[in-house]
Amino acid sequence: MNTYTDDAPEHRTFTPSRKWLSENDDRAWAEKLYLWYIPVFFLISGITSRTGLSISGNWGNLGGGLLVWLPFCVLLPLYLRRNHPLPITQQWWFKFQLYLVVVIFFLTYFGTEYFFDVLGMRYKYDNVSWYFDSVLLGPDQATALAQHKRVPIGMYPISVGFFTVYHIGAIVMIRKLYRIGLSFSLTAGRIGFAIGLLASALFWAWLETMLFVSQPKGSFAWYEDLPRQLAVGSYFYAMGFLFTFANVYWLDERKDDRPWSLSRVMVNATAMCLLVLLGGDLWGMCFGVPFG
Repeated sequence: MNTYTDDAPEHRTFTPSRKWLSENDDRAWAEKLYLWYIPVFFLISGITSRTGLSISGNWGNLGGGLLVWLPFCVLLPLYLRRNHPLPITQQWWFKFQLYLVVVIFFLTYFGTEYFFDVLGMRYKYDNVSWYFDSVLLGPDQATALAQHKRVPIGMYPISVGFFTVYHIGAIVMIRKLYRIGLSFSLTAGRIGFAIGLLASALFWAWLETMLFVSQPKGSFAWYEDLPRQLAVGSYFYAMGFLFTFANVYWLDERKDDRPWSLSRVMVNATAMCLLVLLGGDLWGMCFGVPFG
């Protein structure tokens, strides 16, 4: 591995014998934690949805989103790993969450406009007035609000929770198929990686639609044409996952690679967002904007 004058001391350790989790011990610990988070996420998000907390008002909307994400994904590892030899900012869980925060900011602020116009997604939060989304993309803000095309502030933290679930599940699946392929040859490993990437992207895109926004029309979140979304829109959603799943997979994955700095984490995440937004524009160019 190349060394640089600004490199931090190497405190990472690696265990090559793992079958599903990363060889990087620090990363494997975080992956295990976030795999446990998957059922916790669905439980807490289900409670906030069923109780109406997320649509109860501005603070309820923001608090509900934070409740789903912050305690388990940030505060718990912050406490459990406080005495680890790796500084907090060099630990994998911290870099992973920073990556997702950057991705969610750009793809929620700008990217949601594509879901409104291309896929017919709608949000209706009658008791919420704190919205935050692009001014120039989509209609003017008053028209967007009347057409249920504005993003409530609570969507930002809860979406980091969603993406934590999606990305950690995808990483483990991709790695398994990649390693199975590598046991035959490097080419087979690359094919396994591609299959795992495509399958996980399609699976989580479809499940996102079914679990979160497949509500009856006129509720807090829905699609104007749900059958179309499930048949076609899942591919649109999966297109974005192809970029972020493949990119974050390599975050401090290999022993011979230089650990990602925080600036590299943010630059990579931003670059993936630009590719996703470009893909959304090209999709609209090729297939139209039926709900714009």
